[in-house]
Amino acid sequence: MELILVRHGDSEAAPGICIGHTDVALSADGFMAIQRLAAQWTQEAPRFLFTSDLRRAQQSAQVFAARFATEPLADPRLREVNLGEWDGRRWEQIAADDTARYRHWADNWVIQEAPGGESFSDVMRRTGAWLASLLGSTNENDCVLAMAHAGSIRALLCHALGLPPARAFALQLGHARASRIRYRLGQFEVSYTNASRFEADP
Repeated sequence: MELILVRHGDSEAAPGICIGHTDVALSADGFMAIQRLAAQWTQEAPRFLFTSDLRRAQQSAQVFAARFATEPLADPRLREVNLGEWDGRRWEQIAADDTARYRHWADNWVIQEAPGGESFSDVMRRTGAWLASLLGSTNENDCVLAMAHAGSIRALLCHALGLPPARAFALQLGHARASRIRYRLGQFEVSYTNASRFEADP
C-alpha cells in the first residue's frame, strides 16, 4: 500500500496565531499552491482520498477530488493537534499570560497536553488507529492520498519510521508539500518527505 500524505495549503490565519482545531479557511495563496501540486499528479487516481475534517484540509482535498471525480472521506483522526484553551490566540500572548503552563507544556509537549487539549502522544494514538484501520482495508498495490496537517503527518511519519515522538520536529513539513510512504512485506519504506511535487520512483 502506497500512502501519500499532503499538508494542506496555507490558511487565512495571521502569522503567530496558535492554530490547532481552530477551523480557518485556506488563503488564496494556499489554494493556488494546492492547485499547482494537484496539477502535477500523473499516476492513476488513488483508491481512497482521505482528509481531516477541518476546513483548510477539506478545501485542499476538494481540489484533488475535482481532479479525480471522487468524494473525499473526512476523518477527525487526521486533525491537527488540539491546543485547547490556547487555540486561536497569539503564541507570544500565551507565553506572557499563561507562562507557567506554557513553559511546562513546551518542555513536555510529547506527553503534556495543552490546557483543555491534547499531547503529541494523543495525536500518535489517534493517527496510529487510523493507519491500522487503513492497513486492514487496503491491498498491496493500492494508493491512498490523505490531506492532513503538520502535527498529524509528523505523527504518521513517526509511526512509519519508528522515530521517537520527541524527534518529530526533525521532519520539516511545509504547506502544500507531499510525503510518500509504502507498506509492503510487513514494514514501511519512506520514499520522500516534504516534496513540492509528486516524485517518481527512481
